[in-house]
Amino acid sequence: MKKIIALVSAMLLLVGCASTPVEKTPEPTATTEPVQLTVLAPKGATALPLIPVLLDGMADVTFVDGTDVIQAAFVNPTPEYNVIVAPTNLGTKLGSAGKTKYKMLGIITWGNLYLVGENEDVLNQEGELAAFGEGAVPGLIFNETIVDIVPQVTFYNSVTDAQAALLSDKANIALLAEPAATATIAKLKEQGKEYKIIKDLQKEFEVKTGTLGYPQAAIYVLEDEYNANKEVYDQLITKINDYVMSINADTMNQLKTDIETITPEVLGVPSSEIVSKTWDRMNIRYASASESVEQLKTFLGLFGIENFEESIIK
Repeated sequence: MKKIIALVSAMLLLVGCASTPVEKTPEPTATTEPVQLTVLAPKGATALPLIPVLLDGMADVTFVDGTDVIQAAFVNPTPEYNVIVAPTNLGTKLGSAGKTKYKMLGIITWGNLYLVGENEDVLNQEGELAAFGEGAVPGLIFNETIVDIVPQVTFYNSVTDAQAALLSDKANIALLAEPAATATIAKLKEQGKEYKIIKDLQKEFEVKTGTLGYPQAAIYVLEDEYNANKEVYDQLITKINDYVMSINADTMNQLKTDIETITPEVLGVPSSEIVSKTWDRMNIRYASASESVEQLKTFLGLFGIENFEESIIK
């Protein structure tokens, strides 16, 4: 009897041991570092679409004056930035010549050039027209749209220099970009002068070519990095697009608050008030490059750039 009891006890002990779960040492899980994009962009109107990116902290953004630093970044053999915002002619020309690894993902601004003068009659009178960007987008759009005028055209190094020529009475008309155009009109009013926008070069371009606006500045990315982290880039584009599409009369105060938070100096704009007044005239909106081929063809043709299709993200 004792033997039977001992045998049963042993069997129960074995069953108990078999049913006890064996604790396994958890295997280490692989962690993926979040991708923090680095962005390089010019100050001014092209900086404004990046406001939500700055406020959200989803990318490290660097703003610069002019395009010298941007051109150097395009041709850097070891690219420093994931994203570059630049004039479409600059990035596409380098791309079509095989001088950069960056490709155009989408267009972000569609023209912000205007003539400022006392009235439209001054285009038929002696005087000086201060322009800027000779050989670049402003100069080529100006030459394409403003023809058969009497004033002598003088090209200056920058929009700031053209603005100074108008403010100092050296010129009586100026080619300016928004928001600088409206800021200049306000400064002239302080001098007791009533100036206004007398020509919208975007509308003139539409009359000339049938294309509404022109692809002035674009977002460029490294294709391999974009394909490897498409979700991250798409989040960036969505953030930009949602923000710029939300700006209207009801949200203008929020735009001004956002600009003040970042500061006009960082963005390279005159003031939040002037930006709010000129938002519509800056023509900021996002469109993918692959869906804007016809507009690009018309615009880049001014620069003699024809084989650009391989320089855009399909």
